[in-house]
Amino acid sequence: MQISRAGLALVLACILQTAPHAVQSAMAAPAETWEKIDKRVKSQVYQINVGLKMKVKDSLYVTLADLSPKNRFPVFSASAQDPGYRVVGFGTAFPIKTITNTDKTILVTNRHVVESGDEIIKECQRFYAAMRLMAEQTAERGDVDGRLKELMQLVNISRKKDRSTTELATYQSTVDSIWDVYETHLSMRQDPSRKSFNKYLSAMQVSFELGYFIHPAGPVSQTPYNAKIFKNARGASDPDLAILSIDKARLAPLELDLASASEGQEVQVVGYPEASEMLDTDSSKYFAPTFSTGRVSRVGPRSIQVDAAMTNGNSGAPVINQKGKVIGVAVRRARNASGQELTNFGGAISAQALQSFAPELFVR
Repeated sequence: MQISRAGLALVLACILQTAPHAVQSAMAAPAETWEKIDKRVKSQVYQINVGLKMKVKDSLYVTLADLSPKNRFPVFSASAQDPGYRVVGFGTAFPIKTITNTDKTILVTNRHVVESGDEIIKECQRFYAAMRLMAEQTAERGDVDGRLKELMQLVNISRKKDRSTTELATYQSTVDSIWDVYETHLSMRQDPSRKSFNKYLSAMQVSFELGYFIHPAGPVSQTPYNAKIFKNARGASDPDLAILSIDKARLAPLELDLASASEGQEVQVVGYPEASEMLDTDSSKYFAPTFSTGRVSRVGPRSIQVDAAMTNGNSGAPVINQKGKVIGVAVRRARNASGQELTNFGGAISAQALQSFAPELFVR
């Protein structure tokens, strides 16, 4: 039996009305295999190392040297020798496709990754502000600068290899006393206005410099890219995101998929977890991302949950679908009451939330 053109149109209209999703699914491009996606994505995901340099009065370089014996507070020594950047944090970053057409590459990671040196900086400021006040309190004949130099020399015993028992005891009592001065006079509890603290901190001229080093997959001998902060989350209402830029570089970007994620959707988290380094005896020779497969277990307004394995170092990793596109940015792993990571509960910031965080990059 033949059917007229009008009759055929009516049949097609009925099919589209009763089963639009089935028709659209049949017409959609097939998903790639994970193997094919992984080969491409491997070169598009980077390890980010956060480096820190600190200085104090007289342009002396500061390094974290030890912990105080009584309370295990940080002890910072000072030297005229530049120790270079010290790595204070690491995670994952990836370049993302944007509407901007410049000579810069735009990368995404987490705010807590780029701010991983903040607590060390704060502890250094506390330590040297307290040292300056202690110098004032214990200076003979008002020679505060002379007493300050003496205290700094005593602290530097922490780096001395052939120190005597007497030197060690003097050093330990000195650093404990410095922290006692902070707790007694300059802590938030004793100095809530921070007036005194800021006075002594200013006298020590504590300064710092942060570096964001982007390492491509491959041998560690490759020169990393130096990135700068383009945009960083400011408060609790912002998602835990940071946008970085690299000048005069063209790194192959990943693309956002702004279609809503769905429960049960298969995904991969591609990052640089510390746990992988522990299993690979040659990990110090090269950088290589780890691929963890799982499924979306829950979808929220601005976040998605996945059951793919994630741990320390996965922060900032892309969560990709079988189109090879980014549906989220890994941000945290859930923990139990004892602080242990829960292996099946990982959180990611959705691609839509990323777009809303930096609309100037993604929306025309």
